[in-house]
Formats: sequence, structure tokens, C-alpha cells
Amino acid sequence: MEEDLIRAIAVLNTRLRHALDRRLRPLGLSEVNYYYLLVISEQPGINQAALIDRVARDQSSVTRQVDRLTRQGWLKKERSATDARQSALFLTPKAEQLLPQLWQLTEEVNAAALSGLSAAERATLLQLLDRSYRGLAE
Repeated sequence: MEEDLIRAIAVLNTRLRHALDRRLRPLGLSEVNYYYLLVISEQPGINQAALIDRVARDQSSVTRQVDRLTRQGWLKKERSATDARQSALFLTPKAEQLLPQLWQLTEEVNAAALSGLSAAERATLLQLLDRSYRGLAE
């Protein structure tokens, strides 16, 4: 194969996740639950079905992770005001307090990953990745 996008993205993903994990471990988080917290911070009250769509993971994985984050005191579930069968997900004050640190860690890992690129190359890379992602979106 001349260009192996899947392999390149897989290696980059692994390295990004490990870099993020190293920074999150002292806070009692992992890169997986970090992402859930960021998504919920962007959409307070999101239901689990919408969360599944946003994180692109299967229902059982998302359910386990939401339950784990709830037990650990990072999330709280409330009955949906519009559908009693659904739960609305919110960050707890403990998680809200941590958001500035999470955003800082995100910036640090992004800066490290993109440090070898010019500003124009960074913009192009992000545009191309977005177009590639949209080509695979279901």
C-alpha cells in the first residue's frame, strides 16, 4: 500500500491517548472518561442516546462508562423533563471544577502533537481530517 491512512491514524490515536492518559491519571481520570465529561460539558442534560451518537461507541460501553462516572461522583443523572424513560446527564460540581484543567490538558496534548507543523499546515490538517470524517459519517 502506498498510503495507509488507517495505520497512520491508528498510531496517532494511540500516541494521543497515551499522552492524554499520562496527564489525566493524577486527576483520577482516563482518556475515555475525559471525553465523556467534555461532551457532557458541551451539552448539559444530554440523554444517553445522543451521547452514544456523539462518542461513537456502542450502547453497552456508554452505559458502563456513564454508570462508572456516576459512581465516581463525576456525573449525575436526572429524569428527563420531556421523557420519563430517559435520563439527562449533567456534570457534578466536582467535574465542573476540573473543566479548566481538562481544557488545559487538551491544549497541551494538541500543541505537542502539532508542534512540527506550521499554522497553515495545522489548519489544512484539521480541514482534511474533518472532510475525511464526514465521508465516513453514517
